[in-house]
Amino acid sequence: MADPTSLKNARKLIMAHVSPVDGETLPLQDCLNRRPVCNLLSTIPVPHFRQSTMDGYAVNGKSLAGVKPPLELPIVGEIAAGCTTIAALAKGEAVRIMTGGSVPAGADRVIPFEWCREAAGRVIIYRFGPKGRFIRQVGTDLNKGQLIIRKGETITPCHLHLLATSGMPQVRVFARPHVSFLCTGSELVEQSPLPGQIISGNRALLDGLIRQAGGIPRYLGAAVDETDHIAMKLQEAGQPRIIITTGGMGPGKYDLMGEVLEKIGVKIFYRALQVRPGRATIFGVRDQTLFFSLPGPPPAVHILFNELVRPAILALQGKRGVPEKVRAVLKEDIVIRKRGVLKLKNGITAVRSGLFTVRPAGLTEPSTATILIPGNRRRIHAGEKVTIHLH
Repeated sequence: MADPTSLKNARKLIMAHVSPVDGETLPLQDCLNRRPVCNLLSTIPVPHFRQSTMDGYAVNGKSLAGVKPPLELPIVGEIAAGCTTIAALAKGEAVRIMTGGSVPAGADRVIPFEWCREAAGRVIIYRFGPKGRFIRQVGTDLNKGQLIIRKGETITPCHLHLLATSGMPQVRVFARPHVSFLCTGSELVEQSPLPGQIISGNRALLDGLIRQAGGIPRYLGAAVDETDHIAMKLQEAGQPRIIITTGGMGPGKYDLMGEVLEKIGVKIFYRALQVRPGRATIFGVRDQTLFFSLPGPPPAVHILFNELVRPAILALQGKRGVPEKVRAVLKEDIVIRKRGVLKLKNGITAVRSGLFTVRPAGLTEPSTATILIPGNRRRIHAGEKVTIHLH
């Protein structure tokens, strides 16, 4: 067997074989959590007209020059929100305006109702306020051509708001990649296990992880430990962008995945990693399908998915790169049974005074990072800094 591959080189091999999926055009309301195929820029300024932020009176600043309040002006009309027929305002005039209304040409401030008194079609102004007061200028939120979201980033509700107000009723996004997965092991059952049998948690785990990364999961079922049976299941998967298998790895009698992948024509790029868990891990490619064969234990599946598979699913949707690497202060001691290779542990992060902290994740806690423990360390003490990959 070839020498184990480092985690860094494994990622390079994977990313070298990833090309983004095709795009599709969707109504804006269907784009939440999707990823645009290009940078999205505002098509119009927001707001695209001068907007009143108060109910009051728009006035021409020339009316106020050299005058001390109170000042009495005739009211020449009213502008409600949504009104599109707006006459320019001359010196010596005031127009009643509602919040959201379009401030007319010639007006340079809005004076709230509370600062005025109206009678017989005229307004008495007791306080003027500065120029520009209570007016949202054109482009206050977004200038025309301003970046709203970059290619491959996740569209959030905030982005939806900005895209809608900047005149985009639809967006072209990357299609969700299809990801099939197979759980191997003659001991696996779906329910009611007998002694010697187990219910595989990997089915639910992988389904959730794939959806969370933006993929469309397809469960290929469980397969007994027999090469022809596993090969048949994988051949029936067709040509999704990714196929994941769990189990059937390592040096044991029933660890078959390397043989199976070669049998169905997969070119294998590595068969082992310099990490624990995950030393027995395979990556290969057939046509445009990426194959990841992971160990069976769910904790190992979870960590290796986040370190290797999730970046590939994101890259298929235009999000290039690897998990963000930061330094964090360890909050609890970590003890490793033996030295040798890089150790990966699920962690829980927090931010304190602008610095990341991390601690090992409990069994029932959703991890937010992977803690990387160097192979030459058996104990890392609370207070030390460690490298983490953010999920």
